[in-house]
Amino acid sequence: MHLTQSPLCHTASASRSVAAARMKTVGARASFYFGYWFSHWRA
Repeated sequence: MHLTQSPLCHTASASRSVAAARMKTVGARASFYFGYWFSHWRA
């Protein structure tokens, strides 16, 4: 039972870290595009 639970836990943590990294990349890209658009809109 322990042998089947360990890989499942490892996969869940790995997918969670991948999702967190993806959200960080999307957030950084969105903030970059917003700053770019805002600076051009004000000029």
